[in-house]
Amino acid sequence: MPWGSIEVEAKFTAGPDTEARLAALGAALAGSSSFRDLYYDTPDLRLTRADHWLRLRQGAGWELKCPPLPPGGAALAPQPPAGGTGGVPEAAAQEPPAVATTYQELTSPRAIVGRLCGVLGVAPAPAWDQVPGAVAGLGLQEFASFGTRRRSYRLGGLRVDLDQADFGYAVAEVEALVAAQEEVPAALEEVLQLRRALGQDGATRVPGKMSVYLQRHRPRHYQALLRAGVLAGDPEPPPQGDDAAGPETLEKRGPSPVMELAGGPESEMGHPRAGGGLGMDGPPLQHSAP
Repeated sequence: MPWGSIEVEAKFTAGPDTEARLAALGAALAGSSSFRDLYYDTPDLRLTRADHWLRLRQGAGWELKCPPLPPGGAALAPQPPAGGTGGVPEAAAQEPPAVATTYQELTSPRAIVGRLCGVLGVAPAPAWDQVPGAVAGLGLQEFASFGTRRRSYRLGGLRVDLDQADFGYAVAEVEALVAAQEEVPAALEEVLQLRRALGQDGATRVPGKMSVYLQRHRPRHYQALLRAGVLAGDPEPPPQGDDAAGPETLEKRGPSPVMELAGGPESEMGHPRAGGGLGMDGPPLQHSAP
């Protein structure tokens, strides 16, 4: 899969008996881990408005999660600047997010840079053979940073992750990875069957970590993605604060350097890192969501 696998995923709310249910179904504990994720976008949010999520994960490197290209390799329409026309339409012309999501996961530097340039409508520069060079050259800025403690289970070809984010939110997900679009329907049925077996109502949509992080810490960004149809609304109202009004752009402080992941409680973009750090002394996995 030179251009990355396709992830089929459904979130759910874990309960006190989730791990017992997994064991009864024959799932095996694959391990526990802790990691920090940093996410990047243009100042006017063109990547995330196009449902493209560029992530730097501690110990794992860069990944771009994005919608799979249409069959036949159709060209990618560039995302216009905020307030422009063309590219990805606003919510009036889009379907709302569903219970399950399908994303292509790109990890090859060449594939990531090529897709970023396609979304932004620019030609790759020779110096952008690695992702950090493209991040600097495209003027991308960090907009989110948070840590996660995870317990993972395997059941056949499926993976179940139980996550606790360091900003006080717990969510679980069932995931399948496939190589081609024609494999998605069968994988989706398996994912939803296991989700139901673990006690989640089939029609209930559970927000992911990023949706909740943006709602709590970057409400302007969250509202921009609601209007673009990328995120679905969450009943919890966003908090009031410095981010509660104004244009839907990141702070114009210049391109963010690709920083060391072991930084202190304040990121180089000037916004607080949720939870401050990754320490394992926090609360146990709660059973409570790019």
